Amino acid sequence: MTTSRPSPRSTPPARKDTGVPSARAAGEALFRVAQRLERLLGGLAAEHGLTVFQARALRALHDTASQSALARQLGCTASRVSIVTGELEARGLVRRVAAVSDRRMRVARPTEEGSRVVDAIGAGLNARSPLSTALSEDEVVALYALLAEVEAAPED
Repeated sequence: MTTSRPSPRSTPPARKDTGVPSARAAGEALFRVAQRLERLLGGLAAEHGLTVFQARALRALHDTASQSALARQLGCTASRVSIVTGELEARGLVRRVAAVSDRRMRVARPTEEGSRVVDAIGAGLNARSPLSTALSEDEVVALYALLAEVEAAPED
């Protein structure tokens, strides 16, 4: 009987004496870092009177053309996007304009003030995020590549 060595993706949890972290340990570290980033974003958003979700939506409106694409990016329903867009519009941070592809359709775009808020939150994240402060540029590039690979992995 031949035995095969496990692939790096199916490596069992490390033994304590090896010092090699297991996938579970890496996942737990990832959760802790995500929570830390969420707290940081929450504090920065609150400085501008926004929730984390509103700040993420406002940022995403810079790049996203449609409500459905925005909903996919934010992991929510189109109705939730409509509600948050209305909240941001009431604050003067976004305005609804005719879509370039179909003048009958309205899309939300950040106002000058909305762009200023996004820039301020982004600057705060860049200055205080452990991704910026604890990692070199090459390490950030490597981390992004690894996270993109994990993100693209099929769901079970």
